[in-house]
Amino acid sequence: MSSISPRHIQDFNDAAGLEPHWGYADRVIPCTSDAGSCEYLDIVYWAHDVGMLYMGAMWAVIIGGLMVWGFLYRTRVSQSRLGATISSFTTRHFLPELRPLRFLFGRTTRLQIAALALIITYLSVFSFAGIVYKSWITPVKNMPGVYNTRSSLGPWSDRIGVIAYALTPVSILLVMRESLLSVITGVPYQHFNFLHRWTGHIILLQSVLHTIGWCLVEIRFYQPQPSVAVTWIKQTYMIWGVVALIFLLLLWGLATRTAQRAFGYEFFRKAHYVLAMLYIGAIYAHWSALGCFLIPSILLWGIDRAIRLGRTALIHYHLLPDGRGVFSSLPSKITHYGEDILRIDLINPNPTSWAIGQHFYLTFPQSSIWQSHPFTPLSLPGPRHSYLIRAKRGETQKVTAFQGDSTPVILTGPYGADIMRGVSGTSNILCVAGGTGITFVLPVLMQLAQRGEGEGILHLVWAVRRKEDEEWIAPELEFLRRSPRVRVTVYSTRSPPSTPASAETPGPSEKNACFDRSDSSSSSAEKGSNMPTLDHSARPDIHQITRDFAAQAAGGEIKVYVSGPSGMITAAREVVADLNDPRGVWRGERKPVEMIYDDRLE
Repeated sequence: MSSISPRHIQDFNDAAGLEPHWGYADRVIPCTSDAGSCEYLDIVYWAHDVGMLYMGAMWAVIIGGLMVWGFLYRTRVSQSRLGATISSFTTRHFLPELRPLRFLFGRTTRLQIAALALIITYLSVFSFAGIVYKSWITPVKNMPGVYNTRSSLGPWSDRIGVIAYALTPVSILLVMRESLLSVITGVPYQHFNFLHRWTGHIILLQSVLHTIGWCLVEIRFYQPQPSVAVTWIKQTYMIWGVVALIFLLLLWGLATRTAQRAFGYEFFRKAHYVLAMLYIGAIYAHWSALGCFLIPSILLWGIDRAIRLGRTALIHYHLLPDGRGVFSSLPSKITHYGEDILRIDLINPNPTSWAIGQHFYLTFPQSSIWQSHPFTPLSLPGPRHSYLIRAKRGETQKVTAFQGDSTPVILTGPYGADIMRGVSGTSNILCVAGGTGITFVLPVLMQLAQRGEGEGILHLVWAVRRKEDEEWIAPELEFLRRSPRVRVTVYSTRSPPSTPASAETPGPSEKNACFDRSDSSSSSAEKGSNMPTLDHSARPDIHQITRDFAAQAAGGEIKVYVSGPSGMITAAREVVADLNDPRGVWRGERKPVEMIYDDRLE
């Protein structure tokens, strides 16, 4: 306590009693300083206590909101007419992006931005509420004619510091791969990354303002100078505060796109882990009284890492006949397609339960055991896994440069959500993919085609650069093309126009506008299939394709699955939002149009 007594005008050696305050230094009672200093201390401690109550209320709202969300997610309330109407309204108004602010927020939904706006509003209000704003000119003990200027800048700086501490476990929750939030809400963990990034921005801003506030107090308003400032900066808690701010600035700087391009994503990821733990340790040393926010953060981080290791061990740890355990990688077959595409096929002898839409992190020991990347299996759940990898930079470029036809693989997972939840035989499914995004949507149609029964319309739209890119998933495409339920349309965006084939009689649905928009298209029907296979040398018009599909499925349940470049996802968001009619849903005339997407390609 002695290190902070000069700052709070309290002499703990002469204290008649101590009044505890959660998250702060105990208060000496009674106050024996001058009247102005005592009034100032009243406001300091009052503002802190109220701030802790506000943070408790914030966490109560978070926990309560998650409980309600989890209840609605697991019950049939969301399937009622009211739930369907709310879903349709939310999709219509909050699924599209906020184009004017794309430079600031990127290609994220209005819903995410609205959630961020609510968070910022709450924090802004309670950064200032409950503080008496006033200033006092108080004498410096044993120094006639020298005065301190005490003001509410101190309590305000403390308040935003407390908020930064309280947001630390929020930031950890939002970034956990073993996401508790996903378990409760059903939302894939990667969809929380936007709020994680902005929570980091908020914590940095609060920390900088907290530092500036106390620098003004200790370097400008307290006297005499420079002795007060020198004494202040030499205190242990202040040294750790400076160290923590340095770690936080490094965390923020290395997370920028410029830094990631310069140093690589894997360096950023590993540095982020290390710096985050160093930062939490430093702010604990700076003010351990607020450990109630930091200890849970460390526990959450540790639990996340422990479960990850456990998942990997379940797949790769084997017991030998003599009882000894051994960790071994999985052999895989690799197939090259051009210079930048690699297909990996492997069999997991210890099958792990996973759902369509989930993904695994793959490590390639032949390249590095310290790096892993997320890939979605294009195969159906089971022991057999198939993946597509496109070379970009760093590790994926090394992997696609492998020579030979096999390489060892280490799997960790699965992660993400089951995207088949709520799909029935009457569901109308439109799957739109670009390039390797096909791995996200393909298993959806494969499972439905495998079931065989159902009345819903199934349509796959896949955009690739060249027609020969279809070879990536030739066996799977062949399976879909033989299904009487699935229509397959492939767009070759860089292939030259071809002469239309006319050997087949087009099915009735082929007359729809979205199937003959290009003069340079070819149509063929696979043997045993009632659905035409269409190839276009053009770019898909996502708006028109989706509208035409909705017209065919008039009044039925529609789910649109999308994975591909950002422009494709943006277009799909816009048209799906526009197709939702909350009033029609409420009157029972229509059903919500749902969009399930994966934007990890970006």
